[in-house]
Amino acid sequence: MWLGAQNGWLYVHSAVSNWKKCLHSIKLKDSVLSLVHVKGRVLVALADGTLAIFHRGEDRQWDLSNYHLMDLGHTHHSIRCMAVVYDRVWCGYKNKIHVIQPKTMQIEKSFDAHPRRESQVRQLAWIGDGVWVSIRLDSTLRLYHAHSHQHLQDVDIEPYVSKMLGTGKLGFSFVRITALLIAGNRLWVGTGNGVVISIPLTETVVLHRGQLLGLRANKTSPTSGEGSRSGGVIHVYGDDTSDKSASSFIPYCSMAQAQLCFHGHRDAVKFFVSVPGNVLATLNGSVLDSPSENPSTAATETEGQKLKNVLVLSGGEGYIDFRIGDGEDDETEENAGDATQVKPVLSKAERSHIIVWQVSYIPE
Repeated sequence: MWLGAQNGWLYVHSAVSNWKKCLHSIKLKDSVLSLVHVKGRVLVALADGTLAIFHRGEDRQWDLSNYHLMDLGHTHHSIRCMAVVYDRVWCGYKNKIHVIQPKTMQIEKSFDAHPRRESQVRQLAWIGDGVWVSIRLDSTLRLYHAHSHQHLQDVDIEPYVSKMLGTGKLGFSFVRITALLIAGNRLWVGTGNGVVISIPLTETVVLHRGQLLGLRANKTSPTSGEGSRSGGVIHVYGDDTSDKSASSFIPYCSMAQAQLCFHGHRDAVKFFVSVPGNVLATLNGSVLDSPSENPSTAATETEGQKLKNVLVLSGGEGYIDFRIGDGEDDETEENAGDATQVKPVLSKAERSHIIVWQVSYIPE
């Protein structure tokens, strides 16, 4: 287990036993913002725009004293995010994505993820032959091809969130993407308003009110580049010259199939994590929101198909049910009569929360 700290310290602990004991540590020259492991290398992204690349020594132990330092730019900016894409690492640096070859420790390819130079790539999520990218202070997700780096699709979540919740629930703050994850064949999106959205990934054509919202992988859109309405929710891009494998899966998605969770956070969604698990079986379905969502029914429907269960966790400050509000006024009145409280205590709605969802899906 590798842990990076804001003060620049990097710690390595055992994930097997004696977790508290620190096996290795080293002080780097700036805050650690991201960590990834690929093919025996650990890449550490720092706030000063450099990458520290670690490897094992001859004794097969991690050698933290001997590492390679890569500089991604002369005007130093933070490397806000990284993602392993096959045997490469994509790094978000300013408005660009740098594709790193970990073995040679070279930048293999660089391309703009956003036309504005002052923009910043904030999150990356990879599956199949596609990488979803979010931009700081932006409500639009962008899909890029994992090999050709071609821009494939735009998805703007702001109209959907405003339609589902109304502008009153969101206050005056605009919708921006603060967390991103792919799990359970879904794209999970967290916003600065505390809203969690999950969108099924698809490679089939999806038509909604006559508008093309998705397309089969490796096929181009017949309407791409013509008649697309400016400011629409989704744009799909295609190129007949793209060299793609027939078996590739490109994770397109459509907001027409999106689901907004009414359980959210009062502040920004800070992170998503997914782990294998099945808690509904042990709880006898007591946490199911809908009676129609019966595990036994789902099991019979998917007979002969291997069903997998994954738990998706979101972390953020506070909890709110968007259907009824956050209930802050009620809790304030309850605590008002308690004269024994000397210092202010955070109400339940204000404390940091982890919300857990269970998703059942059939792997691709």
